[in-house]
Amino acid sequence: MKSLGCFLWPADPGVGSVVPPSNRVARTGHQAGVALITVLLIVFLASVTATSLATLQQLAIRRSTVLQHQQQARLYTLGLEQWAMVILARDRQENKIDHPNETWAKLPLVLPVEGGELSGRISDLQGCFNLNNLWQPASGGQSSDPDANDRKRPADGGEEQETESQTATEDPAAESSSAKPKSPVEPKSPAKPKQPQSKQGQIDQPQMKALQRLLESLELKPELAQAIVDWIDPDRDPLFPNGAEDSDYTVLNPAYLAANQPFTSVSELRLVKGVDRETYDKLAPYVCALPPGTALNVNTALAPVLAALSDEGADVTELKRLLETRPDEGYDKVDDFLNAANLTVNAELKAQLGVASQYFLLRAEARVGDGRAMLYSMLFRDEKGVRVLRRGFGNQD
Repeated sequence: MKSLGCFLWPADPGVGSVVPPSNRVARTGHQAGVALITVLLIVFLASVTATSLATLQQLAIRRSTVLQHQQQARLYTLGLEQWAMVILARDRQENKIDHPNETWAKLPLVLPVEGGELSGRISDLQGCFNLNNLWQPASGGQSSDPDANDRKRPADGGEEQETESQTATEDPAAESSSAKPKSPVEPKSPAKPKQPQSKQGQIDQPQMKALQRLLESLELKPELAQAIVDWIDPDRDPLFPNGAEDSDYTVLNPAYLAANQPFTSVSELRLVKGVDRETYDKLAPYVCALPPGTALNVNTALAPVLAALSDEGADVTELKRLLETRPDEGYDKVDDFLNAANLTVNAELKAQLGVASQYFLLRAEARVGDGRAMLYSMLFRDEKGVRVLRRGFGNQD
């Protein structure tokens, strides 16, 4: 018979069996290690969470600070806009001629403000070629008030704009039986048949030729002038051979239609057939989008624009030298400038020249701390005062 001692300490103790003291100590130490690791893991997670919350709090504080600085910078630019309006109104009272030596054209480069700096520049929009002059609306179809018929279609350019009242470009589709002929004014001849008149208006041929000469001087294709005219004329028939209407734009991706109305912004040129980025960058500084019939100020116009006025051709370099030595008070009359520049200009083009301006562009920039704001304001000045036609924050194009 076997001894009972053989069954006291089984190799694999089960339920109800007695655990040896050595195994009991080992198991207790193992449980203590697991508990310690658990505690350390909880502390680590708590530390990571606290660090993340602190980082988010710092980001939120910085974000709110930047937004506050940006808003303050934005208000500074609006203050500069009011100052520019006062300067332009005062200039109107002092004289009737606008030239680059006036106060409005010589704003301080940098103005110190609390927490940052402010800078601005006023430029004369009537010193560039007006694209909307390419089409003459029928008589009675164009109002002289820039707010008479606000434009509905926003300018294409990608930037966000805040509009006070849109640029003065009315619908040229008003019917009238007194439209001018398409060709330049010539003596009447019984042997020459009259050219057909449009009830909606007609192309301004002298302006179109001037645009073609401007394109040539900028080493661009003069044929682009036809596509630009088709963009603003109210009909849907493309000019031959380089015009472009709906059929040229609906095949693109994405598809769109020709505007068939005056330009609201120079940035619309990027939608015109044949105008790529390089072409736009070359042409944009010399053109603008103002109401049809707006005069070109010879005192502030750029040399390439002035050279394009002459049918006989003009030396841009010579015109630049002339502009550098022009009178300090500008030219009082258009004829004085034409004689000094020795320019021969078509009679119809000459009628659209002047020495005073109504449309101005303010470019204002403010920096406050980490905030920055850019403001572009189109200002209109007349006998009633100065008002904002368009206001945009961000990049102009």
